[in-house]
Amino acid sequence: MTGNPPNQRPIISLGLSPVLVAVELLGAIAILLAVLLIIKFWAVLPDRIPIHFGLGGLADAWGDKVTIWLMPAVAAIIFAVLTAVSRYPHTFNYPVPITSENARRQYLLGRSLLVWLKAEICWLLAFVVWQQILVALGNAQRFSIELLVGLVVLIFSTVSVYLLKAYSAR
Repeated sequence: MTGNPPNQRPIISLGLSPVLVAVELLGAIAILLAVLLIIKFWAVLPDRIPIHFGLGGLADAWGDKVTIWLMPAVAAIIFAVLTAVSRYPHTFNYPVPITSENARRQYLLGRSLLVWLKAEICWLLAFVVWQQILVALGNAQRFSIELLVGLVVLIFSTVSVYLLKAYSAR
């Protein structure tokens, strides 16, 4: 951890910008979409669905179809936990020391990072559900590694942009 301990940092009340509210809604929509996809296809899903994919994108483990609910459940838990945690930005670990002069900006950047990552992770998990359904129904032969890589690159890019902004706002 860099700088002063969280118990010595200023506590500032922060609101959400309209952009972050929209990103929050996008994350919630991803969870809802995953649930709706499962409900829509539940009756036609086979009893065994792919639950793991190898590096080439081919299913290498199969499980009961009820396991498809795991992804939206994980997304909902991540969403809830990160929403709760984002209310306490003074407790985050920051790459720069927090001072009374930079606290507001650093807290806003830290909260923004969590909101964006939360939405991206929820969309990633919704994408996994969609791919499980496609492969289970025989509409795809493999998991789309290209799209998965794109989503992972997006997540790393989000963290990189945050780090650049945090260092420039020291």
